Amino acid sequence: MRSMEPFRDGARSHGIPEDEVERWLSGTVRTCAMLGRSGQTPLDGPVAGRVGGLPPMPEDEPVPNLSFLASVDLAAIPPGATELPLPKDGTLLFFADTEDPWGDDTDWSRLVYVPAGMPVSERGPGGERPPQVQPARDLYLSIDPSLPNRADDTEEFPHGEALGDVWWETGDEMQSGGPVQIGGYPWVWNNDPITEPGFGPGDWVLLAEIAGGDLVEGDLGHVYWVIRRDDLADGHFARARACYDMVG
Repeated sequence: MRSMEPFRDGARSHGIPEDEVERWLSGTVRTCAMLGRSGQTPLDGPVAGRVGGLPPMPEDEPVPNLSFLASVDLAAIPPGATELPLPKDGTLLFFADTEDPWGDDTDWSRLVYVPAGMPVSERGPGGERPPQVQPARDLYLSIDPSLPNRADDTEEFPHGEALGDVWWETGDEMQSGGPVQIGGYPWVWNNDPITEPGFGPGDWVLLAEIAGGDLVEGDLGHVYWVIRRDDLADGHFARARACYDMVG
């Protein structure tokens, strides 16, 4: 994981006590798998996914009539890269209509898990108005730290809000960036996808965050997929839920 010194320096400039900073880091920081394009980020790892192109769909399953955003090869994400109970292999396929993401999430988004070894074929959806196919680009793996960029003051962390502000200001120095993040904390612009949609009880975690602006021209939003930890451990990907938030 990358050095957290830029965060520590930023916290000092805010006058946050160093013992509180270290407690915050030791108890709060997580790791995430960041997938970036060649030339966009420092490349620490192998090809772990792709944006654009045609989705490698199971041969007996119809292709969603939604924009194909990204695929993630779970076998390329090593154990411990995230705190999520991810399958050791298989592929995640992410679809969403970011032009109209305000209805039921099953209408404008879709997550497909393809087990390893299942026959697939790359194909687009049918219909009279299929979504535009974006250019295919490989994504390379980087293991990055992740912290909340929105936080509240608590008895344990009386400078919690300021610590969230520090991550907002310095996070780019410690994260490689990229259009796809697996695990870690969501980058919250307006609404926290973990706590605010009201999906019901359970230990909801961030499965993936995809920056639409890196994939679709003019898109200023992020798509988040959240899932209960138990459902993820049991492989119930159909129970994941999607949220969309606009930058700004």
